[in-house]
Amino acid sequence: MNTSSSADYIPFDVSQYERQITLSNLELTILSNRSYRSDWCYLQSEIPRLMRPLIDLATHSGVSMRLAIISVAAILWNISKTGKPYWLWTESQWLTLLSSKAGSRPYLASVAYHLGGFRVPQRLDKFRHPATYASFIFGHEVFRHEHVRLSRALRSLGYAALHLEQFLSSVLGTLMLENGDPRLETFTEELLLKGQQHRSEGVARSIGKVSHGLAAMGILSKPIRMRGYISWREKSIEGIDPAWVMWCRRWRDTSTLRPHTRESNYSFLLRTGLWLKREQPDTAAPIDWSMSTCAAFIAAVDRMTVGEWALKSAKGTNFKGLGQPIAANSKRSFLHALRRFFTDFELWGWGRLKFSPRYHLATPRSVTFNSGINPRVIDDSTWLKLIWASLNLERNDLLSEIHYPLSMVQALAVIWTHAGLRSNEIMRLDKECAHLQTNDVVHEDGTITPAGSLCYLDIPASKTFKPFVKPVAITVKKYIDAWLKDRPINQAALFDERTGRKVSYLFQFRGKRIGSGVINGTIIPILCAKAGVPLEDSRGRITSHRGRASAVTALASVPQGMSLIELMQWSGHSSPNSTLHYIRVRPTKLAASFIKADQMANMVSILIDHDVIARHSDEPYTFYDLGDSYCSNPFWSSCPHRMACAGCDFNLPKASARAQALESKSSIGRYLEAVPLTPDERAIAEGDLEKLKGLIHKLDNVPTLDGRTPIEIGIKNQGN
Repeated sequence: MNTSSSADYIPFDVSQYERQITLSNLELTILSNRSYRSDWCYLQSEIPRLMRPLIDLATHSGVSMRLAIISVAAILWNISKTGKPYWLWTESQWLTLLSSKAGSRPYLASVAYHLGGFRVPQRLDKFRHPATYASFIFGHEVFRHEHVRLSRALRSLGYAALHLEQFLSSVLGTLMLENGDPRLETFTEELLLKGQQHRSEGVARSIGKVSHGLAAMGILSKPIRMRGYISWREKSIEGIDPAWVMWCRRWRDTSTLRPHTRESNYSFLLRTGLWLKREQPDTAAPIDWSMSTCAAFIAAVDRMTVGEWALKSAKGTNFKGLGQPIAANSKRSFLHALRRFFTDFELWGWGRLKFSPRYHLATPRSVTFNSGINPRVIDDSTWLKLIWASLNLERNDLLSEIHYPLSMVQALAVIWTHAGLRSNEIMRLDKECAHLQTNDVVHEDGTITPAGSLCYLDIPASKTFKPFVKPVAITVKKYIDAWLKDRPINQAALFDERTGRKVSYLFQFRGKRIGSGVINGTIIPILCAKAGVPLEDSRGRITSHRGRASAVTALASVPQGMSLIELMQWSGHSSPNSTLHYIRVRPTKLAASFIKADQMANMVSILIDHDVIARHSDEPYTFYDLGDSYCSNPFWSSCPHRMACAGCDFNLPKASARAQALESKSSIGRYLEAVPLTPDERAIAEGDLEKLKGLIHKLDNVPTLDGRTPIEIGIKNQGN
């Protein structure tokens, strides 16, 4: 970023002055007279050794003559009182003078800073306006010049002038005083980190904002975090054996897992230490674990409740569902962390275990069955409304005066509803990620998708996939381009922790990338309010990842949708098994498939003799295939005795010569006919023998087509 150069700052040089350790008799006499102490002309001529540094410093700092005269008089009076020149005063003497109401405190602080060796005006009890003190100590012109430079840089990043007025002067003055040099080029990352320590969160965030301006000016290589985090908050080890803590810390210091994962596993290990201390006090080191210890631990985890084995450092945490059994995923994570610890312990040569972590700490099948990925697609009606809302956002739809521009919110919303990305991938998109389709796409069936119909999105590397390119709707590029017109251009590239490279993020504002909670906490509530839908649907709260699952499922559910492999590549999965978790068959599609299958289940094969039909003969021409026989009754589908055909005159056994002759005729056509089943027949088809016997007895006295009842047919057959 092009900025004006640093101010031509010349530090106040005290080496040019004669600073003896004693006062002359003339100086003591003059200073003891009150009337002389206010006569500057007389003092300059009679005691120049004392007056010249004070007058030059007044000129250097830019203090008014009125304040300078009052302040110098206060200094001279204290010289006569102490009998020492002011450059020999102790810190307590300076604090006493600065705590009084005599003179201008900022000017007196500048004298103490340059001539008295007291360089920490922040120690004053009434230190309220660091910008004022910095202006007097380093000069008003220098402070104003550096303030304008930094303000211009921050405004180019998107900060409003009114917002800068609330914090910039104070923070800049504080940093100048702690640095001992007002020039921005002398500010370092160490200075800013030190400035964040032991201060309120508001001040720490303000210093973080200053770092973004310095990074944009090229003074810092990268901005610091908004909050003064030095490291992860150290977790409590109270109630844990020191030997177990030592091994846990050694693993944490050696592991190459990502910081968040490493700290999460470290927490699991410490909580395991709580269980060991209570239930297995003799087990303090990994080599003390046995197969029985593993079995006891798995049983304890399986019965674990929310809030159990909580570290003291987690005190005050609002545990959701306190006292209830922990989720299956939590159980699996607990066991996975311990398996990883023991595997690394043995792999790194720290000792030999008495068991196999892979087998003796394996996740129980019951836990595995109830855990896993469950994206929970958003209800179709709700999802379609959210898509509409993302395409029609207006300024009055914003729920609050958020500092993100409207075009940025619109681009975020459209990418979430149309690109099927993880929230982390959306956050890490490069500002040059969208590319227009420049060539026609020729499909296998010969159809053509003309150029400009879609765009390609460069997706950054994720936890499962390397960087790749995916096609998305042209609407996505339209909203990205609109945001790029408003995006501040002078933002320094930021360090990407996953790739180790500097990236100019698409969604970067005021010098920093959007937070991880923007989509769930800002975008989704705005879209729900716009669409007139609640924040929850039938499957729970609407989240960023559920939107991703809905986008993938929609592509798989439409007619001629994408194949599993295509969806895997589009979603950025390394395995089709991962993609299957995100695909849910819609209930309507499942119902249509069921109806079709259910109709096929009630189909009966039927033979039709077209030769008989052509001859207009009275012979039967319709034969229903009953498995072992055929029924020549053309109304078999409505016959009440169709489940008990043996002995009926219309029944034609397949083993008979007539049936075999029928099957060999060239005029026979085979067809399927849908036959509705009664409740009794459906139960029989499902294998209920009692229903079959009951149906037979129920039809004993029902006449068949030839007028006889089944009982009469049975008696006749017995007689024969």
